[in-house]
Amino acid sequence: MKIYYRNSDVLNHKSIQSTDSPLIVNLVNDCFTNMPPFEYNTYNSKGRDDYFLIYVTDGIFSTKINDEVYNLKKGSVVIFPPKFKYHYWGEPPSKYLCAHFTGSHVEKILTDLGFSLDPLVLEGEFSPKIKALFDKMIEADITKAPFLQYSLACLLEEILLTIATNREKNKGYRTFKSSIKYIHTNYTEKIHIPSLAKMEGLSNSRFITLFTKEMGKTPSDYILSLRLSRACELLTSTNMEISEIGPASGYKDPYFFSKIFKKYMGVPPGEYRKRNK
Repeated sequence: MKIYYRNSDVLNHKSIQSTDSPLIVNLVNDCFTNMPPFEYNTYNSKGRDDYFLIYVTDGIFSTKINDEVYNLKKGSVVIFPPKFKYHYWGEPPSKYLCAHFTGSHVEKILTDLGFSLDPLVLEGEFSPKIKALFDKMIEADITKAPFLQYSLACLLEEILLTIATNREKNKGYRTFKSSIKYIHTNYTEKIHIPSLAKMEGLSNSRFITLFTKEMGKTPSDYILSLRLSRACELLTSTNMEISEIGPASGYKDPYFFSKIFKKYMGVPPGEYRKRNK
């Protein structure tokens, strides 16, 4: 059986991060549906500059995230954030739909819908509505429909809304929308976990347990990840002094910022900037 292998040299076409509009679709595609199926293996060590949404439409789709392998069936959703190393593969007759997107309001849209900004894997029932919306996007893109970018953005937002709505209908699911939105709005300030628990109407211990189960990390680790991600972004995309980046990332004490950054990123902030800018 032929194996179709792709690496980062050919994956980043149209991988553009932009804030020109609230939501921008860089690319939409129907993968391995209109051609004879064969094994495929995709690996990108650098990740993309934009977000990457995958919707599994047939077979078994596998992905590896932080050394954990997920074997996903028809109806599953994967969202990779920018700059995240991703690896996925499948065997016949596995098929999937995908969209690459960016924009000034992407993070707000995702968090308002209850999605983590970390790599996200959701298992669920296949939705003909989501498939139909993807088909509309692909047709609009192929035919270069009038007002194409606005049409694609509207269809993608409806896809994300449908995924979120279907997810919320699942028994026992909690979105944690209030606490996540608060974290993303106030991560530069001191955040108290009991206050987040109160927002969700839960005890402190119950909130930590359910949040960790749903988001894949504790509330404290989620806040830490967000702050470090913001610090990395500022180090590589701005000329701000490191003494300014700490407070802008939620760390008022420059010494503590450098210490925590080195602990989790492996190098001091200044060295990280030299290597990645």
